[in-house]
Amino acid sequence: MRLLKTFAIGTVATFAAVSAQAASLTSSQILNQFNAVVTGDVSTTSDIEGRLVVNNLVKGATFYNNPRGTASDYSAVNAITIGANGGGNVNNGGGVNYVTSNAGSFNLNGGGSVKHGVPTFSMSDFSTPLNALESQLAGLSSANSVLNAADPNNFTFKLTGNASSTSVFNITTSQLASAATIKFAGTADTVVINVRYDGSLAANGEKALTINGNFNDETHLGNRIIWNFVDTTQVNFRGWYGTVLAGTSDVQAGSAMNGFLYAESYTGPGELHDRAFLGTLPAVPEPSTWAMMGVGLAALALSRRRKA
Repeated sequence: MRLLKTFAIGTVATFAAVSAQAASLTSSQILNQFNAVVTGDVSTTSDIEGRLVVNNLVKGATFYNNPRGTASDYSAVNAITIGANGGGNVNNGGGVNYVTSNAGSFNLNGGGSVKHGVPTFSMSDFSTPLNALESQLAGLSSANSVLNAADPNNFTFKLTGNASSTSVFNITTSQLASAATIKFAGTADTVVINVRYDGSLAANGEKALTINGNFNDETHLGNRIIWNFVDTTQVNFRGWYGTVLAGTSDVQAGSAMNGFLYAESYTGPGELHDRAFLGTLPAVPEPSTWAMMGVGLAALALSRRRKA
């Protein structure tokens, strides 16, 4: 029998004391545990099937209705703030975790609960490692990959390595916007596609990209692809496959997106499907690593000055 619980909570915590700050996650752990990380607003009337981290949940619908089941210390919905329309259904025993305030109303199906700051977190806990990953990917060379965009009706990414290799493509927004059909030929463990803006600013001053290409993932590479939108500020999708890194962009989807999403904001009727990333990320130094390196270099410099 389905267990249904409904909660509406104001700005005062009533269910749990604030916990300790959550342990730092790597970019790989974030992609593994979450469906979407949005540093601004989420406003949608469609499903978000896996775990969500968001700064401000403006409007929601159904959450956690088809999660991958990956273990995590986080709830199904994790928000700094939740507005009055930010509630909805939370399925499969998923819970809600808010840090500052919650004015929403949630139907919790399967035994989940609403908690205040369990664990507590800041958006920088997620944006810092994901921004580092974006920068790392943007610097990769595409020498061993070939893009055939001569015929937009057969826009093909040719993977020239093998099943254990990484294929990298550096393309422009104009190229991607012109594609009518998007295909992949060959095999790879990981496909990285860096997309850089090369058009004129939109009327509202945005570096906007509307993708009309039909990408059906017929070769089943979607869970090994990372689309890295380097400098766009708005991206409009019409259904998509693969991990999307668009940390500087307002992302809108007219139909379902299949894979992890990192964005500045998310709107639109498209569902977010919780699809695993199975590729291999390049080694990205985490914030704690950079801090330790900085201490070591400072000590080395001091030692050299004393010997001089």
